[in-house]
Amino acid sequence: MSEEGEENQLRNLIPGLPDEIALDCLVRVPYRFHSTLKSVCHGWKDLLTHPSFLRHRKIAQKQESFVCLVQAVTTTQTAEIADSTPEKEKSQIQFSPPVYGLTVYNASAETWHRIPSSPVLPSGIPMFCQCVAVAGKLVLIGGWDPTTLDSVADVYVYDFIHGGGWRRGAPMSVARSFFACAVVGPAVYVAGGHDNQKNALRSAEVYDSDSDTWRDLPRMGEERDECQGLTCGDGRFWVVSGYGTENQGRFDSGAECFDAARSEWTRVEGVWPFPNASPRGSCCEIPRREGEQITRMPLPSFPSVWFVGPSSGGSMGRNQGLREYDEKDRSWKVTVQMPDGICSSPCATGIKGGIFVIGCGGSEGGPHRFRACVLDGGSRKWAHVDTPGEFSGFVYSASSISL
Repeated sequence: MSEEGEENQLRNLIPGLPDEIALDCLVRVPYRFHSTLKSVCHGWKDLLTHPSFLRHRKIAQKQESFVCLVQAVTTTQTAEIADSTPEKEKSQIQFSPPVYGLTVYNASAETWHRIPSSPVLPSGIPMFCQCVAVAGKLVLIGGWDPTTLDSVADVYVYDFIHGGGWRRGAPMSVARSFFACAVVGPAVYVAGGHDNQKNALRSAEVYDSDSDTWRDLPRMGEERDECQGLTCGDGRFWVVSGYGTENQGRFDSGAECFDAARSEWTRVEGVWPFPNASPRGSCCEIPRREGEQITRMPLPSFPSVWFVGPSSGGSMGRNQGLREYDEKDRSWKVTVQMPDGICSSPCATGIKGGIFVIGCGGSEGGPHRFRACVLDGGSRKWAHVDTPGEFSGFVYSASSISL
């Protein structure tokens, strides 16, 4: 929309008030009331669904941070059983196969809710799908069909801006699961993973959420199953570690990064020195706050900050926590210890100026209870997040969005 078209939206928003003041009032309304605002009149609906409204909220510093989680649904009753059952009897409890849902944590209001199911997803949220946020939308990609347990090429899009609701997106060219996925600018990149025969993949493709189309990319130099995708300050897409079909569970120390301008992959050695540990879900980038220089940021040619949590095999050593990658020395340095109450299976995502992490709480929270914490990127202090029992299930993937 042109600047003139945008100006036309800002006319007579609230009778008797100058439009500048009316807009300043509307951008201060919390996101949970936006669906009500859109029902007031066509003018308000057009304004709230236009990209400029998010820009105005950002300028006014009224945007809210949301964390979206592909999470195993845990009922309060299940959580109570896990907490109260003696350790020696836990192996005898018969639980049904996990059902996944989409959990949303409002980090600004400190509230939790679960996105309702939809006929668009007849079998529910795919198991082990990747979730990424782009342009006010959440995109779920790939994973396993909950009924057949086959890898899928499916894509589902949840639109936060236009009142919520699911739609089916264009599928990937191949079915894949346990793949690398990241947003670079307005595009969603995917690479690697494995197919229905558990063969590791070299293929890669990119998704345009506006046109709902996929485009194939050149193949990576190596097969990479259980790899991790990250973005980079200069717009490159990183695919970290993973393993080939013949090297199940032995994670490669290198990474490959894709340069869109040159349309080619480059291998980088020595990025992942943990051969028995998967980088999946435990690495992320910390976005900067507006106008703030976060201390101890690594070189801009590499992803900003990586979080690496404990592994089941303990291959990262006893000194586990937030590790930052020093590109010059090609080494990982622990700068912040793991928060109390999280001992394994962490999943992390960057939020404004920090990291949101959710992981197994150990004996203090029950072995099947997951709890969350937020790391402030400036002070490097952890803050515990109150995690209700129904939102304490295992999290496979996470993404953040500002609205």
